[in-house]
Amino acid sequence: MKPPNIIGISCSPRANSNTDMLVEAVLEAAAPKTARTEFVKVAAMNISPCDACWSCRESGACHIADDMQSLYPKLEQADGIVIGTPVHMGHNVSGHAQIFLDRTFPFWHQKKLKNKVGGSIAVGNRRGGICSTRVINDVLLDQEMIIAGYVTGYALAAGDIQKDPRAFREASELGKRMLELLT
Repeated sequence: MKPPNIIGISCSPRANSNTDMLVEAVLEAAAPKTARTEFVKVAAMNISPCDACWSCRESGACHIADDMQSLYPKLEQADGIVIGTPVHMGHNVSGHAQIFLDRTFPFWHQKKLKNKVGGSIAVGNRRGGICSTRVINDVLLDQEMIIAGYVTGYALAAGDIQKDPRAFREASELGKRMLELLT
């Protein structure tokens, strides 16, 4: 049996962000158990918003030529996908997260993510974490994925997440749970 392949997607616009740290913690928890992992920083990529052309309904592919094209095969080959976002405006995912989630629409038509294991992470200050994880988890459910869990972390300024040991425990448990479901 080949080792599971888990991809971590951070949708934070900040370099070395609190969100990045939690996504990496999930991947680290899975990696010692022989999972293959990859970290992807959406903000470092050129990904345009969906233009609602619906051509993907028939073709199963998006016509927009940008960096999302390099992510499609990675998502399709992944066994597990964890998506992290900072909480923006007190209640929602980041713009990068929304664009990324929207651009997975071609997979929905063809059920390309069906039965993959997913998880979500949201980092914010006191409110909005559950709302943000729900946005991600709703997309995962629409894609007919299996949700392993979610993580909410408390952070306001850069590096604050390091003061939230509960978030790192949850991230570690999410990585272990994803691996458990995949093996």
